Amino acid sequence: MEEQAANLVVTTLDQPENTLTLGDILTIGRAPNNQLVLEDKRASRNHAEIRRIAGRYRLSDLGSSNGTWIKGRRLTAPRDLEDGDEILIGAVQLRFVAPGEKSSGNAAAETGTVLSMRNESVVVLVADIRNFTTMSESLPGGEFSRLISAWFREATDIIEANSGTIDKFIGDAVMAFWLIQEQMAPHREVDASLETARALLARADGFADQISSQFPGNTFRIGIGLNMGSAMMGNVGTSKNQSFTILGDSVNVAFRLEALSKEKGCPVIMGRNMLAFASPSYRFRDLGQVEVKGRVEPVPICGLEVENSPA
Repeated sequence: MEEQAANLVVTTLDQPENTLTLGDILTIGRAPNNQLVLEDKRASRNHAEIRRIAGRYRLSDLGSSNGTWIKGRRLTAPRDLEDGDEILIGAVQLRFVAPGEKSSGNAAAETGTVLSMRNESVVVLVADIRNFTTMSESLPGGEFSRLISAWFREATDIIEANSGTIDKFIGDAVMAFWLIQEQMAPHREVDASLETARALLARADGFADQISSQFPGNTFRIGIGLNMGSAMMGNVGTSKNQSFTILGDSVNVAFRLEALSKEKGCPVIMGRNMLAFASPSYRFRDLGQVEVKGRVEPVPICGLEVENSPA
């Protein structure tokens, strides 16, 4: 007999109440890569998650700025949910409905539920444009739009030429991945992602020259995060509107490593677990370990050495 799933009733100000059917994991936050996206500025990009473990549903805060609140108290450690538990993130209220209990609201098939997900090993790449907001405000609207469109077209060509798959475009960032065919020997996928990173940086240098000559005082720079690990892969959406994506810790870490690239003075930051599988033609700089929100253990990282590419 198939195990019954729990539900999550989502209540947002001025929006109709919706009900989500919970799978093995539900990621919650403001970033579009989450399964439950909260359009609330008080929510962190990757805020919290609900994970099913041995038949129980466990709520964890992922190091959010404003906290995850349950029964009026801030969550300080992972907690197993009970029927009727009220969770508050910003102005969004989430009510947990245990398996077999009844919930109100619209059917889950009409909301952003998770469908047909599976675990795979992947290499994830996130490339983000720096100073995007500044450029959008200082450059003429038409020129800026053409420039960004051209960048994303060329970034797509580079990624696909190196056998990568575009997962999504998120504002000023592009996310791609390589599905690892042999888990114990991911040399091909690691090298393909590193070659993609180098090619993206080289093309970004060309864009920088173009912009600085056409619009003095403006620069074009990108930061790249690379990470290897497991991810959930499959279709997300309703029965009428589904999209393919990858989700999980490895994806979140890739985004956070990209965000560190400027701070660390290195345009490409990657998880150190990729080093053992990289070709000798690539050179790296050890950057130690960093604390990553939502993880107990720090992440060992390194930087890809790229000539003539400013951080």
